[in-house]
Amino acid sequence: MATYTTVTTGRADNIELNLTAEKKESLTVTPPPQFQGVEDKWSPEDLFSASISSCYILTFKSFAQFQKLAWTNIEVKADAHLEKIEKGFAFTKVDIYVNLEICCEGNVDPYLELLYKAKDNCLVTKSMNCEFNLHPKIKNTAKK
Repeated sequence: MATYTTVTTGRADNIELNLTAEKKESLTVTPPPQFQGVEDKWSPEDLFSASISSCYILTFKSFAQFQKLAWTNIEVKADAHLEKIEKGFAFTKVDIYVNLEICCEGNVDPYLELLYKAKDNCLVTKSMNCEFNLHPKIKNTAKK
């Protein structure tokens, strides 16, 4: 259906890598600090977590629009847990914390159902081999 291509280049004398994709701004990537990387640069581990939180929101937005569920704001934090396993290091679990603000809807059940549906249907989470735990919070900002 589609192919997504990135190109990463590096030099022997520099820890920084340059990540590019056609028609997109480039990113500087280094290992994370625990692997002798730079703290204020993106790491592959950061990008792993970011791909989960951003894909989750985009999936939720698509489903909410299709179901005509109004909402005002969403924030998603993904805590991707890197652990040492028998074969080296791996992400074993991801906790997805969702804060969703809605307005003018009394019943939050359709929203809660949609938050779980987004987790199960996000292309990124469906493609990864680790445990995903959703921690949803819904705040109704309607004036009473």
